[in-house]
Amino acid sequence: MKILLVAMPWQGLDTPSSALGILGPCVRRQAAGWEVDELYANIPWAEHLMRESDGYITAEHYGEVAVQVFHGVGDWVFTSALYDVDGHRVDEFSEFLQKRGIEPQVPVEMQKHSREFIRNLAAEIAADPPDVVGFTSTFMQNVPSLALAKELKRIAPGIRTLIGGANCDGPQGPALHRNFEQLDFVISGEGERALPALLNRIAKGKGFADVPGLSWRDEEGRTVANPPAAAALPFAAVPAPDYDSYFRALKSSPVQDHVRPMLVMETSRGCWWGDRHQCTFCGLNGSNIDFRSKAPERIAREVQDLVERYQILDLVMVDNILDMKYFGTVIPELAALDLDLRIHYEIKSNLTRDQLKSLREANVLYVQPGIEGLSSHVLRLMDKGVSGAHNVRLLRDSEDLGLNVTWNILYGFPGETEEDYRGLLKRFTTLEHLQPPTGAWRIALERFSPYFEEPTNGFMFRRPAEIYDFIYEVPRDQLYDFVYLFDTTDEGIVGPVEDELKQAVDEWAAAYDQSSLSYWIDDRDRVVIEDRRASWPEEVIELDDRQSNVYLGMFQGAGQEGVRRRLASAGFAAGEGEVEEMLRYFVDRGLAFEEEGRYVSVALEVDPYRRKLVNGREVFASR
Repeated sequence: MKILLVAMPWQGLDTPSSALGILGPCVRRQAAGWEVDELYANIPWAEHLMRESDGYITAEHYGEVAVQVFHGVGDWVFTSALYDVDGHRVDEFSEFLQKRGIEPQVPVEMQKHSREFIRNLAAEIAADPPDVVGFTSTFMQNVPSLALAKELKRIAPGIRTLIGGANCDGPQGPALHRNFEQLDFVISGEGERALPALLNRIAKGKGFADVPGLSWRDEEGRTVANPPAAAALPFAAVPAPDYDSYFRALKSSPVQDHVRPMLVMETSRGCWWGDRHQCTFCGLNGSNIDFRSKAPERIAREVQDLVERYQILDLVMVDNILDMKYFGTVIPELAALDLDLRIHYEIKSNLTRDQLKSLREANVLYVQPGIEGLSSHVLRLMDKGVSGAHNVRLLRDSEDLGLNVTWNILYGFPGETEEDYRGLLKRFTTLEHLQPPTGAWRIALERFSPYFEEPTNGFMFRRPAEIYDFIYEVPRDQLYDFVYLFDTTDEGIVGPVEDELKQAVDEWAAAYDQSSLSYWIDDRDRVVIEDRRASWPEEVIELDDRQSNVYLGMFQGAGQEGVRRRLASAGFAAGEGEVEEMLRYFVDRGLAFEEEGRYVSVALEVDPYRRKLVNGREVFASR
């Protein structure tokens, strides 16, 4: 028997599917008599768009749509295929996108081609029909998968269809099964056990009542939703991924000339911080928040195997958070590999400079630290477990060590005030030599988040997000059960201060490439600072002995009392007023960041004998 595993758009063109890469080996090992093929339907879709639009729609356009999760663009593009119409709510959705600042021309053009693509793809599959077609669905893969499943049922009704993935977690899976008859089975939860178990029962003609998390139909056509697995899957049961199908598809496609492929690897699941204090706005882990990590002895070996097999050095770790135990095991082993890797990891923002240095030495060049804000009060509302000073320190150390940081600012939390942002906006220029946020965004109400699960935390009103009005034609009570995003009341800041926050982020981004702020220690053991930031006067500042002692003492973050004790231990007498005056000078001059009484030095350590160009000028370069 044969199963075809499918990754529909909008899987990224530059990365293979972790789900397909892992589930294929699981089926081969655990489902006797089953042959497995994988289909990366995102690649022929990109080809189809380029060809049918005479090059107007490019691979870059595909990538732009693939990241517009919060606008539902990718799902809407395939509604004409799902409902078998020439166009589906084109004028209304175009107006909706324009209100959100998105030009609708490319998505509208894409929708014109989706029905033909689905028909052609279904015909190709049905020409040599597998027994089962299984879809992996995350974010905007729902409607493309539903469209192909419906067309397959029309032309080859003997094919059994199956869907699983993040979009099927919790109540979403049974709701999808109830509302879309083209789906024979839906798996909610981890598929490594459930999928082989289902296939074994299909092969033997047995019932499905004991397959954990499975939705199926009884003899009367009613949905039966099995209970989820009693415990999270041990990571030892997760095999190393196999991406042969992705690289074969890419190699034979003209799309390969437009993407730089990256490898994907999973070294943990869940979130160890969320196990203790789930961030109030985050629903990403769904029902699988229990943290589990891969045995350290596997990771370096699997990395080496993947790199040698596919000759790719860019590696994205799709973990929600780095296992802190890896600093004593995995990270040194990665550093010892004789490979010029470029690794991406998600981390927590309270890592020390030494830990960040270890990551850099292991070729972890890209980090996503979940900073989300610089106000300690707002960070407490998020339950992030860090302060604004922690986040600034990480930005400074990452810049100093050559780490690329992806982060953003979130707002809209119940309990935040304008005062949380007014003073902060004035201090953004202090940080404009550090990597800026990608933007400032109002939080969405996500299923599985604490804000969603407990309405009394601030969001009593909720309804399925407006984007779904243009996508799904199902009763609203059913829609509520299977969508991920919800509209709710605007909490926190609104109006002018919201606009000022977005403008300040844009100004920071514009100033970054033109800015540097560096320090070194001269031959008298004094700190010398060179300021070449866009919003500050160009100046070389020489600190005296006391100032130097204070400035260096603030690198880990310090309060007034800690600074005073440090001065006293170094033999410098200083009254409380003098310490306060010194700290105020550093803050007012933009040499330090202060938040809730914690002070952090923000200049980068440099080698005075190395220089670089910033905005056409020579400045000292970081070590």
